[in-house]
Amino acid sequence: MRVSCMDKELWIDVTGLSEKKAYEVVSYALNTGYTGVCLDQKQFGLVDKIPKNNKLLIKTDYDNKDIIKKFITEHKDQRVIVLFDGSDKKIKTVFEENELGVFITINDKESMEKAIQLSKSYKTIVIHFESVTNIPLELVLAYSQQYNNTICKLITTGEDGWVASMTMEMGSQAVLLKSTNPEEIKALKDKVESLTGTKLSIEELKVESIQHIGMGDRVCIDTTSKLGEDEGMILGSTSAGGILVSSENHFLPYMELRPFRVNAGAIHSYVLCPNNQTKYLSELRAGDEVLAVNASGEARAVSVGRIKMERRPLLLIKSVAVNGSKVNVIVQDDWHIRIQSGKEEVKCSVLLEPGDTVLGYTMKEGRHLGVAIDETIIEK
Repeated sequence: MRVSCMDKELWIDVTGLSEKKAYEVVSYALNTGYTGVCLDQKQFGLVDKIPKNNKLLIKTDYDNKDIIKKFITEHKDQRVIVLFDGSDKKIKTVFEENELGVFITINDKESMEKAIQLSKSYKTIVIHFESVTNIPLELVLAYSQQYNNTICKLITTGEDGWVASMTMEMGSQAVLLKSTNPEEIKALKDKVESLTGTKLSIEELKVESIQHIGMGDRVCIDTTSKLGEDEGMILGSTSAGGILVSSENHFLPYMELRPFRVNAGAIHSYVLCPNNQTKYLSELRAGDEVLAVNASGEARAVSVGRIKMERRPLLLIKSVAVNGSKVNVIVQDDWHIRIQSGKEEVKCSVLLEPGDTVLGYTMKEGRHLGVAIDETIIEK
């Protein structure tokens, strides 16, 4: 199962902040792509500045229930989720006609079991975990998944939210970030977005020539993920794009398969990474993220486990796109290097001939430190 960012909701918690500071944080978060705001009654003046398609999460207790109820009545066009501790029956009665969710702190087995029970009755469960381990989150997700609700973890860093989004593979359906730091707000969005099933416009390229160019430094990218038979990576010598070099998932007569590996190519090559960025193969280190791309263009972020660089004979493959864009890749000069040539077909690199079809991805030329830029550039 692949996690999709489209299945994840990012919410920002501004409770306790001044209205001015809360507005700054909310504005930045919503412009970054967050879809919900948790606020308190002192910040109700912000509501008219929050688009109607965003969720408002408001904590309530018996003392402020009348204020919250009045607010909801006056803002019927807003989607408000009222959060309470799940135990006060009077609160439940007051808000029986409204969307009611739960905010709960888990600090022991008893509170964890209470959260699991509440997940049977409420569609939104926001949880503050006092322990750093994600084991309680795993258990809540495992028991609650049959109820089709939203389990949300309260977090304070983008890194924690990213991990929560992957816990038990499916991850929490939402994360609520309590931070005023723009870098953390952006980092969480970027990290969760890297889990998405991004779709690239993979193209058919025509091989123009292949050329044996002698010795050079070749890089293998060993990932921490099992790659599919039609998955590989986009590798190229220029910012104009690259060719889809296949993972080592195909028959090798003298050795076991390496389904985690892409024998990527020469050290100078670009590899396509999340967020439309590229890196040189020489830059990659354990822990970096690259894009694994299949023949249909579906892409996912995978982590680098190891980079292996060795001296090997090299092969230059030149190709051209329908629009005339020139794309080339330099790979190891050996039969076992496969190039994706169709949705269910690979070809041995050394057996390619002019006129053959390979799959690739073209981009507008121009990169600076891996980021796409507009510039006048000539690459040959």
